[in-house]
Amino acid sequence: MRKAGPETPAIRLRRHGVRVSGGPWTLCGDRARGAHGQLILALGRAAGGAVTRSRIRRIAREVLGHGCDATGGTDLLLLARGDVSRQPRRQVRASLADLLSRFCAALARREADRKETHG
Repeated sequence: MRKAGPETPAIRLRRHGVRVSGGPWTLCGDRARGAHGQLILALGRAAGGAVTRSRIRRIAREVLGHGCDATGGTDLLLLARGDVSRQPRRQVRASLADLLSRFCAALARREADRKETHG
């Protein structure tokens, strides 16, 4: 039996955060605990070669860098579940922007539900 260690930010986001998927992407996130949010990119070999993964990291930082809004701060975890090496940059940017907008809407719905139930 493994001993439970401290919960990393990536584990916290996967367990308790809002999850949105589309195509090869999965985006998990929640409001930041501190003043500023962070972006965690988990791109394994399934996403493509090293050059492809570096290209995806640059694009993801550009598109997802501000989270839902620049004032509140959002912690985001981006997972690539499939090969994205054949997708052009424009398509990657568009799919990540769409994923972020869907995530922001889901996060707003969850926060509204919490306010209704907790008064």
